[in-house]
Amino acid sequence: MRELNITTREEGQRLDKILSKYLNKAPKSFVYKMLRKKNIKLNGKKATGNEKLSQGDQVCIYLAEDTINKFREEVKAGKQKIKLDVLYEDDNVLIVNKPAGLLVHEDIHEDVNTLSNQVLTYLHQRGEYDPQQTLGFTPGPVHRLDRNTSGIVIFGKTMRALQDLNEMMKNVIALIRHI
Repeated sequence: MRELNITTREEGQRLDKILSKYLNKAPKSFVYKMLRKKNIKLNGKKATGNEKLSQGDQVCIYLAEDTINKFREEVKAGKQKIKLDVLYEDDNVLIVNKPAGLLVHEDIHEDVNTLSNQVLTYLHQRGEYDPQQTLGFTPGPVHRLDRNTSGIVIFGKTMRALQDLNEMMKNVIALIRHI
């Protein structure tokens, strides 16, 4: 059995999303089956998966350790040298200057040296992100830029910040379209 305690970093996520990220090698059908069979409970009660999680919630996964390990691949932070140009940072937001020639996300040709991996390494080195302790949330960018474009990229360091930033970006884009 595993107990997952939801912190401010993970709050705001749906239960099924966090389970899919935590049991990242399990098919979604398996996760939903375990919810239906009450092998996964939220705060001691049966859950459907669409519940939004709050800080202090407890998710219990009543599966054998072998089964959990079979369906869980540990996420690792890179150990590469980083040259991150941090423009602004607080507890929730990280804004960096992306140089031209660097991908924001991995693709089929590049999966290590990306801006996202550099940010995760930076946060890991500062003790703000531990891939072994993550409960489904990984800090990520609000938007991306093409490889050959330099400019500012905004990252959400918490789930709530990432959701709020995405909503703000959507509203800005809608406002621009009306002009």
